[in-house]
Amino acid sequence: MMKPSDIANIYSMEDLLPIVAKLAKEFTGNESSSVTYERARQLMEAVLYCMSHFETGDLALSSSNFLPAEEIYRLGLNALIEKVKSTQDKYNRLMEFFDHYGNQNYRDTVEKALPGFFLYYDADFAPQETIITMDYPTICPVNQQSGISAIQKYIEYISLEQLFLGALPKDFIIQVLTNYHASYRKQFYNICRIVLRHILLHMIIGKKLGTELVAQDYEKLHKLIQSMCIENLKNTLTEVLNKLIEHNYQGNSGLFNYLRGD
Repeated sequence: MMKPSDIANIYSMEDLLPIVAKLAKEFTGNESSSVTYERARQLMEAVLYCMSHFETGDLALSSSNFLPAEEIYRLGLNALIEKVKSTQDKYNRLMEFFDHYGNQNYRDTVEKALPGFFLYYDADFAPQETIITMDYPTICPVNQQSGISAIQKYIEYISLEQLFLGALPKDFIIQVLTNYHASYRKQFYNICRIVLRHILLHMIIGKKLGTELVAQDYEKLHKLIQSMCIENLKNTLTEVLNKLIEHNYQGNSGLFNYLRGD
C-alpha cells in the first residue's frame, strides 16, 4: 500500500480534484457537483484513502512514469472492496469459535459493533471512516489506522486472542479473571492480558499452573524482579513467552508477536 504522503508527492490537486468532483456528483445523485466545503474535504480524504490501497508492485513511485490519478483511484477502490470482503470472511470464521468468557464489553464489541461496521461502511464516499469505537482494547492498539484497515487489524488481533484463550480450559480462564477482579464481567480491560500474565508469572517462579499462589510465591517473584535490570526482565519474559508459544501453540509467530506487545 502507498502512504498518503506518497500520493501527495506524486499527484497535484489538479490531478485529484476531477475525481473529487465526480464523487460529489455521484453523492448528490448526479444532480450537482457542488457540495459543502466539509463534504468536499471528506470526499478528498476518501479519494486519498482509496488510492493508498493501490498495490504498487514493481511500479516506481515517480510522477514521470506513474499511472493517471483516476486509474490509481479505481484500482485502489477495487483493492479496498476486496479487503472488505476478505475481512468480513475472517470475521465470520472468528464467530465460529468466539467466546467472550462473560465479559460484556468483549461480547458487545465483537458480536454487535463489528457487524454494525460491515452494515454501515461506505466504501465509495467514506472509506476512511472507522464508524465503531472498538471499545474492547486489544493488547496492540490499532489507533494508527482507520476504516477497513483498522477493522482488518482489529479482527486479526481478536482472532489471535481467541486462539490463545481457546487452548485453555474455560473454567480456568474464568477462575483467573474472577480472582483478578470479582466484577471482571463489567470491566473494559483486555482479558487476554490478565490470563497471559497469570501464566507467565507461574512459569517464571516455577509454579505449576492451576495451583493457588501464596504469599511466598509473591515474595519469590518480588526478589527475582528486584535482582534484574529492566532489560534482563524483558529478556526473561520474552524467553518464557517464546517457550509457551513453542510448546503449546506450534511456535505461532503471529501469536508470539501479538502477545509480546504486552
